[in-house]
Amino acid sequence: MMELTQLNDHLKRLRREKLNLIILKEDTTLFTSSEEGMKPLIEAINRVGISTLEDAIIVDKIVGKAAALLISYFKGKKVHCIVLSIKGRTVLDNHSIKHYEERLTPEIMNRRGTGLCPFEQAVRDVDDPLEGYERVNTTLKALGII
Repeated sequence: MMELTQLNDHLKRLRREKLNLIILKEDTTLFTSSEEGMKPLIEAINRVGISTLEDAIIVDKIVGKAAALLISYFKGKKVHCIVLSIKGRTVLDNHSIKHYEERLTPEIMNRRGTGLCPFEQAVRDVDDPLEGYERVNTTLKALGII
């Protein structure tokens, strides 16, 4: 019951503060962002550091395979999200990361809804979190986002 209350509180905060990402450790907020896409997770890794992010709770609007690989890379403890993809769930399960989602979806689509998200495309054949991190970084640079 405590998990469900915590989940609801985290997702309410995400919506109330109009955020797309919150990273917490115990009761301390380590990182927040209202930016969309993969950039906030990469920024959190680069600014906060993977050792500090280890065992953190990640509250995110959308978690696909690319985000799940990044969360696995820094060994997050739990993911609370609005939307989780099936491939993202598989990655989290394979790395023993607990997850709670409002909705499960087959795929994460691009913003126009015309095809697969470019980050999902970039990690389609990746299972290793470090390689996932590298592919997401490369894709962010290729798209001119960072």
